[in-house]
Amino acid sequence: MSAQRRVDIISSDRTPPCPRCGQEGLLQARVPHGWVNASGALVQGRNGVVLCATCDADQPHAAALITWFHVNGQVEVGAEHEFKRLLVAWAEHVHVPLLDERALTEEAALWQEGEL
Repeated sequence: MSAQRRVDIISSDRTPPCPRCGQEGLLQARVPHGWVNASGALVQGRNGVVLCATCDADQPHAAALITWFHVNGQVEVGAEHEFKRLLVAWAEHVHVPLLDERALTEEAALWQEGEL
């Protein structure tokens, strides 16, 4: 993993629910993301992603890590090398979806109308 693609794993007693399906996630990470705004400037930031056994099962780099969690449950002494290898493979391929400006505009309108 290169320095500009640093992915931070968030350590916690419990992972947040998957924002896609609401089920308990396996781990949470903070990944870099960005887009070019209307004036042509690059907007960069970091956003949280959740590894979900249901939603990410068909992603090749996630599937191996999901299986590891199902078999091992948590990282134990002696198993950290394999975990790190699978984690790095997943982290190199995880991404934040591009901003859906139309959905954002619609949600902002609903909020302004008191519908949210």
